[in-house]
Amino acid sequence: MDEKLRQSDRPPEEGAPAAEPRDLLDRAKDEVAAWFGDPKAASRRQQDLAVGDHSGEGPASYHADPDERIVDEINHRLTDHAGIDASRVEVASSAGAVTLNGQVTTSAQRHEAEELAHSVAGVSQVDNRLQVA
Repeated sequence: MDEKLRQSDRPPEEGAPAAEPRDLLDRAKDEVAAWFGDPKAASRRQQDLAVGDHSGEGPASYHADPDERIVDEINHRLTDHAGIDASRVEVASSAGAVTLNGQVTTSAQRHEAEELAHSVAGVSQVDNRLQVA
């Protein structure tokens, strides 16, 4: 029997980017083999843990209040938006529920401000109390 290593069984080269995740059957085989003391299978399992989707895993030192971050992000986006005069807008957030208070000059700006708030990660709902003046 030919004992060539399959591509997924080869250890990654040092400094090489992480490979795509292996299929479920290969990972399950290595899980069982590692239980019975196969060091190569255990090593592949450790490599599998390093590969994958790590979105949402921020730095260990990042403990900012989610509502504070949401308000800050919306304020930055309102400030940078060329089509919205946000000089009379106030933003508040509680458990991801955002409230927009104040005045804008057009109904289009009112709608844009609400859409902008909805686009921020962590926002669950927007109570748009902006008035057109």
